[in-house]
Amino acid sequence: MPSRHSQSDARTEMGRNLARLLFDYKLRDLMNLSPGEKARLQAQFPRLNQAEFDDVVAQVIDAKQYQQERVGWQAVPHDVAVLIFVALTWLVNLRIGIIAGVAALVLLESLFQFYFHRPLYRYLSLLVWLTYPAYILLAYALFQQGYPWLWILVIVVLAWGGSFLLGILARLPVRLILEAKAKDQKGVARRK
Repeated sequence: MPSRHSQSDARTEMGRNLARLLFDYKLRDLMNLSPGEKARLQAQFPRLNQAEFDDVVAQVIDAKQYQQERVGWQAVPHDVAVLIFVALTWLVNLRIGIIAGVAALVLLESLFQFYFHRPLYRYLSLLVWLTYPAYILLAYALFQQGYPWLWILVIVVLAWGGSFLLGILARLPVRLILEAKAKDQKGVARRK
């Protein structure tokens, strides 16, 4: 007769295998598992009772949502920088807008690498809906300032593409610092 500990280990391993399988599902499909799909999965993992099965599904849904939010969090600095750039270009001029936009992007990219606040992300993620109208406002502001249409098009395209490229470059030093810190911590742990 198997011991209670080995049965628990087998159920834990089965739960891990179910989680690995479910992680490949799209979040939408995972949240709307059909009764037939649930029955098929439960038959594939018979040692898990209904509560354990539901718990694994809920944990995988939460993990996938968290993963999506972390990816979206990295886009927030871009959105904020674009809005600052456009606002200052509209209110002052292009040069001040560029300086403030680049400074905001570099600062926010650094901060957002270290800090993640899930409830705050839900509000900041709405900024993405403002960036595209902001590009139209930028074109209008540049037109009002007397720029020719070709230059307006070039500036808007550079603002869009350049902000993504500069964001990637601004993340590199912080990412290298974080990787070096993690490597150092692994080395300290090995020496102990």
